[in-house]
Amino acid sequence: MIAWRSRLTAGLVILAALKVHAMSTADVPNCPLGMLVFHGSAAAVDLLLIYAVPALVVGRLCDDMQTLCLVSIVVNFIGWILYMAYAPPVIFDVMSWSLCYVQFGRLLIVDVDDVDSMGLHLVRRPDHVGA
Repeated sequence: MIAWRSRLTAGLVILAALKVHAMSTADVPNCPLGMLVFHGSAAAVDLLLIYAVPALVVGRLCDDMQTLCLVSIVVNFIGWILYMAYAPPVIFDVMSWSLCYVQFGRLLIVDVDDVDSMGLHLVRRPDHVGA
């Protein structure tokens, strides 16, 4: 069972990781080595989130959040490749912000097993279901 407090905490941890990474890499120079540091440190933050998420949420939500962090690592690698290929930065920006919206949106999706712990008794299930 995943209560809304766990989801809120997970969202705040992810948001804090985004902000801390943005502030710590604000002065990184716009050169190949600087962008390797930027994208590499973003991938390292995602790796830390992969290990932190199980302490916050469980079940399918944990698996989905870890999968999205793995996708973010791949997106950061693609972002560095795109930088090295002189592609416009809007491509990486759209990919990374879209992934952030998907991560925060996934925190809002309630699974069938989470209904009782979230206080959402909207649909009654028969007693024999899940028994």
